Amino acid sequence: MSPPVKPTFRPLVFWPNNDDCNHRKTRAVTKPFILRVPTLGQGIIGAQRSEKRLVAGNSLNRKGYALLLLLVYALIVLFSTREANAVISYTVTVQPSLINIGEQPIITVSITGGAASTSYSMKITVTKPGGASVGQSTITLLLLTDSTAQGSAAVTYPSVTPSWTTVTGSPANTDVKGTYSIAVDKLAPNPAQTGVATGTFQVTSTLSVNIISPSTSQAFSRGDIATISACVSYVDSTPVNTATVTSTTPSSSISLSAGSNPCLYTKSYPVQLGDNVGTWSLNVSATSGSNGGSTTITVTVNPAQLVVTDLATYNSYGNPTSDFNPGNTLYATFRIQYVPGGGFLTTGTYNVEVRNPSGATVSTLLTIYDPNRRLFYTPSGFTMSNQDPEGSWQLAFSPSSMADAYQNTGPVTTVTQRFQVHGSVFVVSQFYYILGTIGLAGSLSTFVFLRKFNTKRVAFDNLFKLTGGELRAPASLLIIGDPGAGSSTLGLQLLYRDLVAGKYCGLLSYDGFPAEIKRKMRDMGWDVAQYLQKGQLTILDCYSALAGVEGAQIRDPTDFTEVSIQVTGMIEKAKGGPVTILLDSATPIFNSASAKDCINFLQVIGAKVKNSNGMFIVTATRGSLPDEAKSKIESLTDGVIELSLSKRARSLSRFLLVKKLSGRATSSSETRFEIVSGKGIMLDQRRVPIGLFQPK
Repeated sequence: MSPPVKPTFRPLVFWPNNDDCNHRKTRAVTKPFILRVPTLGQGIIGAQRSEKRLVAGNSLNRKGYALLLLLVYALIVLFSTREANAVISYTVTVQPSLINIGEQPIITVSITGGAASTSYSMKITVTKPGGASVGQSTITLLLLTDSTAQGSAAVTYPSVTPSWTTVTGSPANTDVKGTYSIAVDKLAPNPAQTGVATGTFQVTSTLSVNIISPSTSQAFSRGDIATISACVSYVDSTPVNTATVTSTTPSSSISLSAGSNPCLYTKSYPVQLGDNVGTWSLNVSATSGSNGGSTTITVTVNPAQLVVTDLATYNSYGNPTSDFNPGNTLYATFRIQYVPGGGFLTTGTYNVEVRNPSGATVSTLLTIYDPNRRLFYTPSGFTMSNQDPEGSWQLAFSPSSMADAYQNTGPVTTVTQRFQVHGSVFVVSQFYYILGTIGLAGSLSTFVFLRKFNTKRVAFDNLFKLTGGELRAPASLLIIGDPGAGSSTLGLQLLYRDLVAGKYCGLLSYDGFPAEIKRKMRDMGWDVAQYLQKGQLTILDCYSALAGVEGAQIRDPTDFTEVSIQVTGMIEKAKGGPVTILLDSATPIFNSASAKDCINFLQVIGAKVKNSNGMFIVTATRGSLPDEAKSKIESLTDGVIELSLSKRARSLSRFLLVKKLSGRATSSSETRFEIVSGKGIMLDQRRVPIGLFQPK
């Protein structure tokens, strides 16, 4: 058997591209590819062939081999180019990238440009601040790409399932503040790669504390209630519901309690009467685990006001009275209340002035506190003499004449209490001397004299003899009268009297324009311009809308809710001090709304004013109110004064009757009065209290 023919290799030479073939001058630089290709003769397949057939076969297939090799080369170049252009990208992100100690961030690894629908095994290594010796942990994630060769996988740090493996130091946890570094390695598919992506996240121990109330620069008075509220959250705005939160006060600190809303902590703090006046650096601090934070704002503390309440006059028998004759001794009692706050002062000594009708101070009485009666009183009274002028006197406290141990001061305005001093017996004796002389001349002439001259005109303050003393708040008063009898005038005179006494007053004008009311009061000698200017008097115009004036202050006078809100504003102006509200008159509202709504409105306003220790006065015209409504209002008010206008002795006369006054022994007889320009209402008083001699 002939030995097998060894395959022979023939070199094939070709240039890499056509450009090289076209530029023969570059052959020295560009080398051709030289491939040695075995021939496919019979020697290769183990068959014996003749030399001719072998040579002929090799010659025949040479061109085919060349074409095949060119095709293989083209495919190699094609795939090499595609692989070079396919860039695989790995990224790692952390959400949130800034967290607090103890929180768990989410670490996400993503891949783009990889193999489609392929599972990648990725190892994540997290190193704590300070290096691997402090703490380093790893975890392996499986990441599956989709048909577009993209994919991602996420894990929390730390997590229970899957769990992190501790490499060195402390276990996986965000228990150290600082920068945490992340390194990602590709484990599969091959080839494995290290450091394909890196990232970081920050851990801090700072909590966010946002003070909601009070606001910066807000002012409080001693006795006010300061509501302190703050929202506590992590740096990523997640609410902290289990923090320990405290706030500073002017003298100490208090703990804030968790509220119903997430992150909210709150506490009400009553500003103490002894807290330092001035700047209050209000600091709210919060701690939660190893986290903490604080915020400071500046607010102001002002002194409380001392307000005189329940000022009353007594005689030497201890009976309350406002009427004194020569020889009588006057004593006074009162309380001092903190506003705001409502507590009462129980220490110290204070002076009260006694002023005669001209306003001059004729005496000063020292007052001390009686813990049994819980009020201040004058141990030594003031005795009236025959030389003291008749008329309306006053007990008075000047502005800022009081101060407690913490320098809370008051009152803001002059506080007065009127009492009446009557003339000496000598004047009355003169009258009876004349009467006796005339009596000697004959009984008939005496009778005629008494019928004509038995009355004298006295000042308005004599009204309080009929009411059993001064009208005292809290109380409500209904003044109802015939048309033209003077119910509005009486209401306005009582209002002006309280203005002069230093009280804050409000007028709900339903029966005239404010300008008309001011003119009417000025004609009576009651100029209210100064009180309007300094805000002691407020007039609410409810009449303009009733008269059809556009742009009126109150668009709908029967919108009792709006009027009630305005009354609240008037009361708040008094800042806890005495206030008087006059509604003049109730007649128009009963003509514009249902009786039930009107009665309810008057009841609400009356309760609101009385609750603030004020006086509520309502005027009305007899006959304009339904009988049932009139009876209901009379039952709701503490006092009722009726005015009448009748023809007597060929002229119209006005009469006043105190129908009722709660807790008082009042006069049961009618009293004639006149409305005098420049003076207002003046009463007629009998010299001899015998009805037979009363003029008809």
